[in-house]
Amino acid sequence: MSSQTPASQMRRHEPVARKWLRGRVLLLAMAVGLLALACGATLPGRGSYPLDIFYEMHYQQSYKSNEPPRLSGVADAVAWFPPPRSTAFATNSGSYLFGVNCSMCHGAGGKGDGPVLTKMTGAPYNYQPVLTPDLTDPAVSSIGVQGIEGYLASGIVVMPSFKKLLSSEERRLIAEYVVNCLQGDQAQRSPDCS
Repeated sequence: MSSQTPASQMRRHEPVARKWLRGRVLLLAMAVGLLALACGATLPGRGSYPLDIFYEMHYQQSYKSNEPPRLSGVADAVAWFPPPRSTAFATNSGSYLFGVNCSMCHGAGGKGDGPVLTKMTGAPYNYQPVLTPDLTDPAVSSIGVQGIEGYLASGIVVMPSFKKLLSSEERRLIAEYVVNCLQGDQAQRSPDCS
């Protein structure tokens, strides 16, 4: 008789720990295979994301706070393209610019009797201007061209700032029109007043 035990008999006498380990490895292999099969739909051209819970996260308000800050251009960078042309008429005059931008509140003659301001000071708004809207008033005449340019650039209460709407040249033309054409005596008025 041989002292060696056949392989079939050895398996029957395998230790319990090895059987337990073999069962666990087989179970783990099945779980990995099932997961690979389920995620197979996510391969390129086959489907969508494996977990499609927050598929529209970019629409949520809380998402924007988690975005990195936007990069802005260098402050003193020089543009390589020409700036946009003004959409106003080629003959921008102070009277034209005043009529388009200012007369709705200050009136055509600068007396503060424009239709918008008239509506605002009447019922139901009852707005009381902080400064007189009459550009011919002596208090307004005393501030000169630079003072009017300052108010055009900064605005005051309900008067908007025209700093981004009008160029510095256009604001200067309006201020000169107010001083030279609307304020003062008729004899001192510039020939550009029309």
